[in-house]
Formats: sequence, C-alpha cells, structure tokens
Amino acid sequence: MKYSTGIETKRKIIDATFQLMADKGFDALSIDDIMTSIGRTKGSFYVHFKSKEELLYEVMRTRLDRGHGQMAEEILEELSKDSCNVRSILEKVVAEIYANSGEDRLTWAFAYYHLLIHSRKNEFVREWLETNADQWSTFLNMIVKRGQELGQIRTDVDTQTITNICMGIVVGYDILFMLRPQIDFSEVNHIHDWMFINDDKSSEKE
Repeated sequence: MKYSTGIETKRKIIDATFQLMADKGFDALSIDDIMTSIGRTKGSFYVHFKSKEELLYEVMRTRLDRGHGQMAEEILEELSKDSCNVRSILEKVVAEIYANSGEDRLTWAFAYYHLLIHSRKNEFVREWLETNADQWSTFLNMIVKRGQELGQIRTDVDTQTITNICMGIVVGYDILFMLRPQIDFSEVNHIHDWMFINDDKSSEKE
C-alpha cells in the first residue's frame, strides 16, 4: 500500500509541476508551490526527487518528449514499399506529433515554450532540446527523401530545406495554438500541398 501511495504521490508531483510550469514558468515555480497544490508537505518532495532540477528532467522525459520511437518501426516498414503513399505517412506523423502532446495540448505548448526559455541558462535542457530536434530532423528527412525518390515530393528544393520547413510548420502551429486554441490542426496537411507532386497518382497506389 505504501509503495502504491508513493507512486501516486510522485505522479501528482509531476502532473502539478507540468501544469504550474505552463502557468508561470519553471523559474518562478517553487517546491512549496508544487507541494501545496497537491496537499503534501515539502519534506515528502525529497522522498521522490533530489532537487527541483531533477524534477524538471522527469517532466521533460514523461510529459514533454514528443519522441517518434513508438511509430518509427511502422513508418520504416511503410517507406520500404514501392507502393507507399508518402503524403499519408507524413500526415500520420504530424497527427502523432500532436497526439504526443497529450489531451491538454495548450498546457503542453505553454510548458514547452517555458522550457525553451529556461534552456538559455540550463545547458542540459538546451542539449536535450537540440538532441530532440536533431532526431526529428533525421526522421522527417528520411521520409522526405523517400518521397523524392518515389517522385511524390518535388526535387527542386533541397531535402533538408523541405524538412526544416515541415518542422517549422509544426512549431509555428504550436505558437499559433497558444494564441488561438480553437485553431484546426488539420490545416497543416493543406500547407504541405506545395511540396507534393503527382499527388493523385500516389493516392491511387493506396
């Protein structure tokens, strides 16, 4: 019973930090704020975390990581087929990116961008963000390159440039979402129109 209670308390600390970080930023957040919000004492915080920074890293890992590991194998298998529809694959990836933000996307967006601000003075956070961005760039670059090889994506624009634009669109919509929460994320798929060629033919291959 104590073990289960400890797990539950740790989860509540992480959840509360995630929400409070979105509301006020990490630097303005105190351990007292976190523990008061869940009705626990400050002493119980140190049962689960050595420091506020250690808690931040756990929030990054469990709440803010939009990793593609879970879908990578499936995407790679689809890309290996000559009949694959790269546009549908890209749309699936974009949908998964937003799905990985969780049910409360607005909280995720604000927490993530507070993390970006905090990264200016925290080397570990900055490196984590850079690594995360590099991993996504490599993954999306592979999809775009495959689309070019199959004649589904234009080749008059460099592969990495298209990849950077795709990533920029996602980031841009995250920012726009913070200003206009009612925005329709499916618009992203229409913005991709400029990069695809022979789209009707590729759709017929499905």
